[in-house]
Formats: sequence, C-alpha cells, structure tokens
Amino acid sequence: MDALGPLPALPPVRRTPSSDHAPDERHRPGTLPGSVPEPLPRRTLPQQALLDALASRLPPSPSPAPLDRAAALLRTRPDPTILIYDRPVPGRTAPAATDRTQHLAKLLGELAAQPRSRSTARTESLVQTRTAGADNGLSLARQLTEAGRPAEALDLLDHLDPAPQPRTASWHLARAAAWQQLQRPQEAAREASAALARTGVDAPTRHAALQQLGQALTLQGETAEAAWCHRARLAEHPRDSGAALQAASAAAAEADWPALAQDLSRLEQTLQPAPAPAPAAAQARPEIRTAPDPALLAAFTDDPARLRQAAEQAVQARLGRRVERSPARRRAARAPGSRLRLGLLLGTMPAGAPSPWPIVEMLMALDPAQFDLTVYADLPEESPARNDARLQQLRERIEQRTGPDPANSPWHDCADSDEDTLALTISADALDLLAVLDARADSRRLATLARHPAALQIAWADGAGSTGAPFIDYLVGDRERTPIELAADTVEAIAQMPSRHRPSEPPAAAPEPCERPSRADCGLPGTAMVYACFARPGAILPEQFAAWCRILADTAGAVLWLRGATPVVRARLQQAATGLGIDPHRLIFAAELEPARHAARLPLADLVLDTFPDSGERRCLEALQQGVPVLSRRGRSPGSRRAGALLQAVGLPELVCDGPERLHIEAVRLGRDAARRAALREQLHQRLQADPLHDPAGLARDFAALVRRMVDRLDAGLPPVPLAALPAP
Repeated sequence: MDALGPLPALPPVRRTPSSDHAPDERHRPGTLPGSVPEPLPRRTLPQQALLDALASRLPPSPSPAPLDRAAALLRTRPDPTILIYDRPVPGRTAPAATDRTQHLAKLLGELAAQPRSRSTARTESLVQTRTAGADNGLSLARQLTEAGRPAEALDLLDHLDPAPQPRTASWHLARAAAWQQLQRPQEAAREASAALARTGVDAPTRHAALQQLGQALTLQGETAEAAWCHRARLAEHPRDSGAALQAASAAAAEADWPALAQDLSRLEQTLQPAPAPAPAAAQARPEIRTAPDPALLAAFTDDPARLRQAAEQAVQARLGRRVERSPARRRAARAPGSRLRLGLLLGTMPAGAPSPWPIVEMLMALDPAQFDLTVYADLPEESPARNDARLQQLRERIEQRTGPDPANSPWHDCADSDEDTLALTISADALDLLAVLDARADSRRLATLARHPAALQIAWADGAGSTGAPFIDYLVGDRERTPIELAADTVEAIAQMPSRHRPSEPPAAAPEPCERPSRADCGLPGTAMVYACFARPGAILPEQFAAWCRILADTAGAVLWLRGATPVVRARLQQAATGLGIDPHRLIFAAELEPARHAARLPLADLVLDTFPDSGERRCLEALQQGVPVLSRRGRSPGSRRAGALLQAVGLPELVCDGPERLHIEAVRLGRDAARRAALREQLHQRLQADPLHDPAGLARDFAALVRRMVDRLDAGLPPVPLAALPAP
C-alpha cells in the first residue's frame, strides 16, 4: 500500500510467557525473546473447532505455512472448550419453557402490530412466524438483531430450536451475531466456531462463519487467531478484499510485520480490477467477496480516492444495491425569516468513535428563535446511552420548548421503527435539514437515509474520509480536516466551518483527585527526553516505527514511551528496535490504567508523537488537555489530519508537518531544546484558557451561518456544492 515504505526484514518472534513484572518495568536482558517454548496461557478460544476447521476443511493451498503454525499453536493451548452451548449469564437462571413461549407470543404480537408501510414484506414475514418453522424463525432473529434487539433474538432462537434437536450452522451464526451485538465476544466466538464445525461443503455459510469468528476473536484480543480465520477465507476466495484487509489489520495488531507485508500484498491484488472469470469456473464455485472496511483501510493508506471507493463499496454491500444521488426535495414554503426545522438522528455510536454529545451540545446552543429542533432517538434497550443522564437532560430541554402535548412532541423514540416507518416519520415532519451523527456503512439506519426523507441531509467528517453515501448532501468539516481540494474524493459536498468542525469532549472530571506519579514511578528516566505514543499496536506500522527509531538515534538518551502491550508485541517491537540499531531498553511500556490515572501521568511526557496515516484524535486531545505538545504529520485524507485540525485550533500550526523528513527534523529539534518545549507548554496553557476545542456556543453560531448557506442554495433550486469557510462573524 502507498503509505507503507520498505519493510525491515524482521525474523519471527516466538511467543514468550507472561511477565510477572509490573507493566511499566523495562524488560530485563533475561526476558528478551529467546528459546522459551511455552505458549501464553491466556486464550479462551474454542480451539478444537477452529483446529478441525483449519486442518480438515480447507482446500489445498500453495502456501499452507500460516495454517500449519496455527494448528501447531492451537494444539499447545491448555484450554480447549467443549462445543456444547450453554449461555453463561451470571446470577440469572434460564426462563421456563412456558415463560419463553409467552414472551415469544407477546414479542410477535408487538411486531405484527407495527404500522404497515410501503414495503410490507417484513411485516408479513413477522406475522407468518407465529406458525413458521426454523427458516422464518432464523430470518426474524436476524431482523431483531439488526433492529438492535439481540436479547430478544436469542430468546426467539431458544424457543424455535430447543435442546434435543440438532442445531444447524445458520442457527449458531444467528446466535453469534446477537451475542456480538451484546458485546459478548466470548459467546459469539463459541457460536461462530460451532457454526464453522457444521458448515460442511456450504461455502457461503462457511465463509460467514469464518468472518464472524474472526470478528469475535478480534474483540477478545485474540488477533493472531483472527488473522488465521481471515486468511482461511482468502485462501478459498482470493478476490475477497474484505478478508485481506481484516487479515492485515490483525497482523498489524500483533506487530507481525512479515505477515503484514504478505497480507498487504494480497490486499493490493484484491483491490485491482478482476479479470473476467471463465463461465465454467464461475458455475463451479461462485466467488465470494466482502467490501473492505474504510475505517480499517485508513490505517494503511491516506489516499482519499481509494478510501472513497472503499466507502462506496461498503454502502452498496450494506444496501444490496447501487445507490445514486437523488435530487434534494424542495422544502415546504415558509415565510421569510421563519425558523428552520432541524432534525437530529441520534443513534448508538460504535466503540472508539468520537462522542456524539459535543455535537448535541452544539445543536442545543442554537438560537431557538432561528431553529426548531426535533430529535429521533434511535437507541435500543441494550444501548448504554439510554441510561445516560445527558439523554434525559436533552429530552427535558427539547420538550420544554413545545409543552406537554404528546401529539406535537419534538421527541421521537424510534428504536423499534423499521426503516420505512422511520423514513415516513421524518418526512411527515417536513424537515429543512437532518443532522446524522452515524453515517457509517454499517449503520442500522442506512436504508432509512437512502430514502432521503429530509430536504437536506448532513454528516460530520469524523471518519476516515467520505461516507460513500450519495444521499448525504453535505459533509461538515473545516479548513484543515477537509480542504476544498478533497472535493473530487468525497461523494458529499464539503461544507467548511471557519475554525473547528465540531466541539471536542471536555476533559472528564476524575471521581476523586489523582496524585500525579513521578517519572520513577513509571520507569522513566529522570531528565532524558521522553517521546510518547499511546496508540494501539495496530496503528504503529513498520515505516512509522523505523522513523521513531531514527529520532531516538539522533536524540541522545531519549526514550520512547509506548502503550502497554502483550508480551508478544513487546518482544517484537524490541527486536525491531534492535535491528534498527536502538537499545531495546529505550522502549518503555506503560501500564494500562483507567482514564483519570492515565491523564494524570501524561504530563511526564515531553512530546507526543502522532501515528500516520491513522491519526489519533482522542490521543491528541488527551495530551493537549494535559498541556503536552503533539507532533503530527499532515496526510491527504481527513482521517490522517485529525490531530492536525486540533493543533490548528489551539494555535500551534508549526507542529503539523508536511512529510516524514520535516517531522524528523522538528522532533529532533524539540528533543534537543528544552527551552522551546517549555515555551510550547506555556503557549498551550494560555490558549486552552479560551476553550478553543470545546466552545459549543461559538461553534453553534458558525454552524447556523453554514446551514443558512445550504438552505439558501436549496431555496434557489441549486444542488449542493462545496462551501468554503467564510470568516467567523
């Protein structure tokens, strides 16, 4: 891939036993990788099922070495799991059969009573399931999971397929999907591995089982085994770019750079145009391909055109059809100066995504004389956001503006609405603008947005690049994150804010005061330069690590403070440093701490180094809020410019570097100049007093002016076009 340079030749690192030392303690010479044969006793994978699948069900492969290593490692693991399903819910007993039957009858009654819309196929299938067999039951269970009701899907599957009957691969797959949505990866892995053991010669089901198992193992931290699952998919379907990308992501998370080089090479091949298959070959075994995840791809490239292509493919795969841009509908005629009707689609955000609450806070700061806000709360019962105090405060403030009349309430609980019902609800409100906080390709409301129920639909540039959705009219960004030059590589029209494109989350208040540790407490040298990066291992690529080692080589006595990692990843990074001429003791690994204690130790670092091309906005924000300067490299895509946008906002543009050589020069210069580092800290402290990263009220004024420009074009019958930032009023 284009973001990766030449890979250093690193021998594979054998697994070492877990260390009993404190995570902040440096590795002693005796603990460096050597000839220790013992495996890490930390896996909970149902190994026998995966071992059987990899050893006996894979077709012959020209390069079976990774599978051989997988089989050998799995055989050494001490904890094989018996594949008999048992839902392990502590403190809860399984309901009696009659209770489950009554619950199912109630559930089906509720679903069948839903209002019919233009598409009645789903409603009819729900009604038929009252007396249906396993196939319709599985279909309903999948729909419940997609609708954010995975617990009910599990109950339904329990009822439709009681214990004495043999369970099918599809049944286990449906359970795996439900468990995964409940954030229970161990149960999801167990069900997916059981499905894998029952697939037989059914290639699509086998492919889906391997994919589901790989995703569950990734959530468990079992990235090495996850990589084997994805490579098994790729061995059977060599054009599957989604499998190749997931294998590369897993290899990067393990710092297995030789395997990463091979995975990226295979990924590059899958992204090239495919030759036309021979008719006989196509009939013999249809090729299965999954779309690459743009968020994963952004870790390896900053090419905005390639990221846009991946996003478009992901949207098409999700919707099952090609979607073209539809003209924005004309809004209802309104008197001049009347309030604009602004809708907010508030859903559950994925783990690791920026918090939606700062945007909500900004929208609540809009002038009520100019904007009439309506909220569509798409939060399933299992969503943690339903119990968030901020959600209740938002609802109270929204309903205070219109009074207690439920018929005119600007608050809609739409978690149980299907895509057609929600689209009709939004259309009936005759919105001028719908603000979408989650426009990812795997958003469960993508089908609703594809119907374009609002006059204009906008999203924020919080992802890797374009959403790939032609029914999103504008992508809200700023000068740094979304320069107008990116217009050709975004499906949406870029709309720039003058300063920041959205508020950032304010620093979290610690539940109790945390004592700031000393450098000695964290295993850091007392006076030497401390470079830091607390990125996950998967964001540290070989080229990036080699650049950091060059910085260490040119800064006498400096150390690199990294996020705590598994013993395997530590050993590999230390061995890579040794190969690049750096003493491995100059790598110091931090203990995993809760956020408040982690924030308390951040000021011990002298300079935080950002990752490239996957820039870490949250890591940069945490460092800046603690007064620590950050050095970042500017890329071509919005995802590679996240930290740069924050640095521009706090008035430190000199810390945003164009190209690796400029970053190296600036990092070494700062490493040798303690006075300049102290001046930067003082400058940062003064800038933060004005709250440039949060400031919801100020950003609300900028956003209101930008919205007026969008609506003026709509009223004039003009299509969305890039809107460059104007000076702040």
